[in-house]
Amino acid sequence: MYELAALLTTVATAAAIACSARYLGPYILPPLLAGSVVTSIFIAEKLGDFSLPVIGVISVSGSILIYSSTFLLTDVMSELYGRKFAHAAVVGTALCYPIVSIATQFTIHWDPSALYGNQVAFETVMNFAGRVTIASLLSYMVSQTFDVWAFHHIRQRTGEGKLWLRNNGSTIASQWLDTAIFYGIAFYGIVPGTQLIQLIIAAYCLKVVIALVDTPFVYFVIWFVRRGQEDPEPNT
Repeated sequence: MYELAALLTTVATAAAIACSARYLGPYILPPLLAGSVVTSIFIAEKLGDFSLPVIGVISVSGSILIYSSTFLLTDVMSELYGRKFAHAAVVGTALCYPIVSIATQFTIHWDPSALYGNQVAFETVMNFAGRVTIASLLSYMVSQTFDVWAFHHIRQRTGEGKLWLRNNGSTIASQWLDTAIFYGIAFYGIVPGTQLIQLIIAAYCLKVVIALVDTPFVYFVIWFVRRGQEDPEPNT
C-alpha cells in the first residue's frame, strides 16, 4: 500500500503543479519536466519491491516514482501547446544531462573537507550515477521523442476527440522503449540476465498500469488550464 500511495501522490502532485500553467503560463511546464527527469537520475539506483494484484511482488527502480509523471507532462504540453512546444521541452531537458554528468564527476574528485566524513558513500552513489546518466539520457531522448510524435500522429488520425487514446497509446508504446533501453544499459552486468529480463517486463507492466491511472489526471489538468484561456494557443 505504501508503494501505491507514493506513486499516486507523486502523479497527483505533478498534475497539481502542472495546473499552475493556467496562471503562470506554459513556460512553467518545461522546468517541471526537467526537474523531474534530473531527480529520477539520482534515485534510479535504488531497487524496491512493488506488490501488484495477480502479478505479485516485483522489483523496480525507485525512479519510477517520479519518471512516470514525465509522460503526463509531455502529453499535457502536447495537447495544450502543440508538438513543437513539447519537443522543445524534451530537448531542453536533455541538455541538462551534460551539466549533471560534469558536475557530478568534478564533485567526486574534489578533495573533501576535513568536516565531511561521507566521501566513500558519496563516491559509491555518484560513480553509479555516471552510468545511470547515460542510460537515462538515451532512454529519455528515444522514448520522449517517440511519445510526442506518437501523440500527434494519433491525434491526426482520430481528430481532436479521444484524448484517452492518444494519451495512453503514445505512453504505453514509448514506455516500452524507455524501459528496455534504461534497464538494459543501467543494470546490464549488475543484475543477472534472467532477472534483468524479468525486471524489464515487470517494470513495463507497472508503467502500463501507471499510464492508465494517470489518464484522469491528464484530463483534469487540460480541462483546468483551458478554463483560464480566453484564446487557447494553436495546437501544432
